[in-house]
Amino acid sequence: MKILSIIAATIVAFLFNGFVKAPEEPSVQTKGKKYFTLSFDDGITQDYKIIEICRKYNFKGITFNINSGLCGANWEWVGDAIGKPGTSHLRLTEKEIRAGAYDGFDIAVHGYKHESLKRYDNNPLGLWLELEKDALKLGAMTGKYPVGMAYSGGDTEFTEESVENIRRYTTIKYARCTTPTFSFDFPSDFLKWQPTCSILDDSLFDLAEKFLQDDGDDKLFYVWGHGYELEAFDKYDELEKLIKMMSEADDVVCISNTDFYLLNK
Repeated sequence: MKILSIIAATIVAFLFNGFVKAPEEPSVQTKGKKYFTLSFDDGITQDYKIIEICRKYNFKGITFNINSGLCGANWEWVGDAIGKPGTSHLRLTEKEIRAGAYDGFDIAVHGYKHESLKRYDNNPLGLWLELEKDALKLGAMTGKYPVGMAYSGGDTEFTEESVENIRRYTTIKYARCTTPTFSFDFPSDFLKWQPTCSILDDSLFDLAEKFLQDDGDDKLFYVWGHGYELEAFDKYDELEKLIKMMSEADDVVCISNTDFYLLNK
């Protein structure tokens, strides 16, 4: 069964890749600088507030990772899971996304149905469908075909075989993990791109100050999270503070995940 899946995935990937348009050149062309980027997962209604904050500072250094196969889904259990009952986890509808909810901002794959990719380690075609269906639908809804992703479920939900199947069979070029590095290093492998920290990390602003005080180049400060966490733990003001700090720093380039990849691939 695995051999047949590999053969099928190889044929589909070969045919499909010929029809996928190349990503646009990055809007930021400066290399050898200090970079700051954000990403938020799931495509949920709290993204509206995040986008409002970003627009206030003309900030484009953010990527939204979206499960297009779950548009409009309401995961009421999430609040209970994080100890904050009543926290909303309502995904934007396809109508909202097509109407331009994310216009002007970078979007990326988060899996069509937010499935664990390790379940497809013996089924590369299944993995291909989970990722490429998401990319195709996001492309249709927004007019931009995504080349990156964030692993759904985090680092426990994929294996080395998952990574190699992505590399071999899909159009995905970068993939964000969840384990923090607490450093400002560039990724050594874009398909195992570890962030500096999460938006909830207690060391967030210590790291931000350290990053701003660092005079060196080729540094990347990468913060990730979920919009529902900002609501549940009252972190919107901290997000705004962080974006303001980075936007006003003369030596920091605020850049989306995709543009950073395109600039440094």
